[in-house]
Order: sequence, then structure tokens, then C-alpha cells
Amino acid sequence: MTKKKWLTLSGIAVVLIGGLVYWQFFMPKEEPVDLAMQGPPDFPTVQVEMGEVKKAIYATGAIEAKAREEIKPELSGKVEQVFVKEGDFVKAGDPLFEIDSTESVLEYQKQEINVVRLRQDIEDLRARKPEIIASDNGVVSEVLIKPGDEVNKETIVAKLSNPDLLKLKGVFGPSQIKHFKEGMEVTVFLSGSLTYLPAKVVKVDRSGRASSGGGVRHEVEVVLDNPGAVHPSEKGSIQYKTPDGLLVNSWESSNFEVVDDIEIRAGTIGKVNTVLIEKDDTVGKGQVIAKIDLTDTELQIQEKELALKESELILQQKKADAAKARVVSPISGQITDLDIKAGERVDSGKTVMVVIDTSEVYMKASVDEVDIPYIKEGQAVDVYVTAYGTEVFPGEVVKVPQQGTTKDNSVRFEVEILVKDGAKMKHGMTGDCDIIVHHKENVPRLPYNVVEILEEGKGTVMVKNPENGEPMPKEVEIGIEGTEYVEIKSGLSPGDEVLLMGGMDFRG
Repeated sequence: MTKKKWLTLSGIAVVLIGGLVYWQFFMPKEEPVDLAMQGPPDFPTVQVEMGEVKKAIYATGAIEAKAREEIKPELSGKVEQVFVKEGDFVKAGDPLFEIDSTESVLEYQKQEINVVRLRQDIEDLRARKPEIIASDNGVVSEVLIKPGDEVNKETIVAKLSNPDLLKLKGVFGPSQIKHFKEGMEVTVFLSGSLTYLPAKVVKVDRSGRASSGGGVRHEVEVVLDNPGAVHPSEKGSIQYKTPDGLLVNSWESSNFEVVDDIEIRAGTIGKVNTVLIEKDDTVGKGQVIAKIDLTDTELQIQEKELALKESELILQQKKADAAKARVVSPISGQITDLDIKAGERVDSGKTVMVVIDTSEVYMKASVDEVDIPYIKEGQAVDVYVTAYGTEVFPGEVVKVPQQGTTKDNSVRFEVEILVKDGAKMKHGMTGDCDIIVHHKENVPRLPYNVVEILEEGKGTVMVKNPENGEPMPKEVEIGIEGTEYVEIKSGLSPGDEVLLMGGMDFRG
């Protein structure tokens, strides 16, 4: 029964009781009257009037906010800072509080280093070459590897001699040595033949050593192709012309020398499969001199890649753990039930505050299974909240569930109703509602208590017999059977009167 109907009944009851008391104690006593001499009894009447008729389904329920989130940290630890206070409004993503994340960040950094190391290992493994290539020309003077040997990039695999190359050393002072660097092109002057030959710097002694005559001597070594006419016993000097036009000469001429054996390094990592050179063979720069078995390398790459995937997953988890230290709001709303302070320790999984979005409020109304077929989305609802008495809040059905719940041998369906003016309502308030399933305005109507319902669409009312004034039944066609009024479709017209028989008997 709705609050509105309950109040109506209460008012009627008060009037009836008051009238009864007045009649019993204050009305003057009359002498008995001979009923045979009296005319037809005079009953109170009510007129057919124009107005609205509403049929509603009554249900009880509770108010819920649009969204409600309990905030539970995923990490345990000391609270460093709380960014909100009770009653604050926050947006989704706003920080709420922060937990000491020193340990989590350290774990993340360690795992990050491990991932970088594994990536570098894989890069190095993939950079391994299946062949050893000669880095210079010459005649093989010594082979230092054999099949089955393990080599790394710096392993010397062979030595080459090159009679077509000569080397020359020159001495320079501290102010001159700054102009030289390994790999640069210079000129060698042959004092015997007064000719110039190109050369390349291969060593630069920047430390220097003291000379017997005082000062510091710095040595520069160059290599040049022997044109065939230079004997190692000849002398030469090193010259270099700077971009500014300054000519830098070595202090003295020196004898040419035969170039030392050239060391050929593996330049790769792996197990030697085949050696393709022998002593006294002539090799050219870029020639393949050995082949490497990379079978183990492929296996190592697969193992490292698997380890990398595992480490990257762990890294993501560590990063997520570190990010969990700063807790943000999952929804927009107002802070309630705040139970956290800076400096205190919190445990993971424990609710420390609640965020409620009250931008919209709903009533979750419990509807009986016999009424649920009449409930549809979009129907208007009169909502009553216990805290606000008889105040009516307009609502609308927004969701009708497809499944009910059984309790005490009764099946109930939780219908969701949007309360259109519920700004002052609080989550959890209780109340009830009338869900309007039929509604017509400006139609002929009679109070529900004066119409006897025979079947759907038919009813009877009591009217005066026009011949003798006695009460008589009259059949009428009815429409909507509302909570307070019944629609009269035919049989009576607005203004017609019907009798109130036997007092007020409200039904429904």
C-alpha cells in the first residue's frame, strides 16, 4: 500500500471515528420511528467526474548511487601521503593516497637491468659470424687454430708477413705530437732519392719519454707500400702539412724496417669447423680463412630469448607493483568512509575509503513475480523515501531484470528505477514506490470503492431507481482499475450520481 493511499485511509478513518463519537455522545436522542411510514433510505452519493486514473504496482526498495567503489590498496606498507579528505569530490584517475614504494621500485630496477643484459646477450649472439675473414694481405707465416678450437673476437688465428710493406718511425716534440692520430695519411721523405711516398699512421706515442739532451720525445710509426726500389737500410723522415699550412717534420731521419707479422683475429665467437689456410699460403684482404660452427649459438639464442620473455613479463609485473603504490580513483564521485592517515600502515585488500558517484541515484525496487509482466522500461514511477516522508520524487524504470531471486518461497525481481531529482538522497536509504503501469488523463472516473468489479472490463454501481428512489444495481463498462479511481468507459456520464453503500470500503 502506498504512502499516499495510507494517508487517505488514515484521514477517512479519523473522520469516521470522530463522527461515530459525535453521534454516540452528543447527538440528541430521537424517538423510535415507524419505518413503514418512512420513505426510501437516503444514501450519500458521489458523482462521476473527469480526471486522471493511474494503475500502479507497489514495491519496496533501497536507494543506490550510480556507482560505489570500495578502495582497497593492492600493496601493504606505510602510507606516505593522503591526497583527499572526507567529502571531497574526485574525478576518475585522481590520486587518492600513496604508499612507500622503495622496495617495489628497487625490484623493478633490478629486473630492468636483467632485461637489458639479456637483450645485449642476444644481440651479441646474433652478431656472431659463420666465417673468419682476413683483415689484411700477406703470406701466412703461422696458423694458430685447428678444427674444434673455441675462439672469441680477440683470438689470434693466424699471422701474415708482407714483404711489400715497410714501416718507419719518427720522433716529434710535445707541440708536434698533437697533430697526429692513428689512421691519418702522412708523407714520407726519402733523403737518399729525394722522393716522397704516402704512408698511414699506425701508432702514436702520446706519453713520450725523456731524451738525453733534455725534453720529451714522442714516437710516431707509419706503414707504407714498398714501390720496389726502397731498401730497408734507407733512411726517411715523416712529414705532415696541417690544414693551416704548417709543415710538421720529424726531428731526424730513421731507417726503414720490415713490417712485423700481421695478426689476424677471429672477429667472432664459436667453435672452429674448418681451417682453409696453411703456412706460406698467400691470402688477400676479405678472404675467408676459416669457418665457424654456430649450432650451439642458435641454441643459446633460443634459450636467451625464452629467458628474455620471462624477464619481460616479470618486469611488467614489477612495474605494475611499483605503480600500485599510488592509488587513484576508479570513478568520479565523493569520498566517504575515509579510514587512512599518513604515517600509518595499511594492509592490502582492506577497505580504506569509499568513492560514491551520486550524479545519478537509483531505487532498486523488489517486485513480485506476478507483477513483473506488467513492468516495462520507460514507465513513470512515484518514489517515496522514508527519510523524506510523503514527498514524491519522480522516477523512471530503466532496467527490468530477466532473472529473479527466490526467498521464502517467493520469487522477486529487482527493478532498477532512475530517480530524477535525488540529489539529496543518500546511498542505502529505504523507501517504496508506485510503478505506473497504466495512466489516463481527463477521463470519466469513480472512486474505486463504489464500483463492484465483476470481470475484466465490467462492473456494477448502485444508483437510485428513478421510479421509486430505491437503490438498484447498474452495469458499467470499465477501463483502467486504478489504485484510487476506476475509469468509466460507458453506462454513466460525467455528473451522474452513484450511491455509497455500506460505507467506505477501499480495496487494493
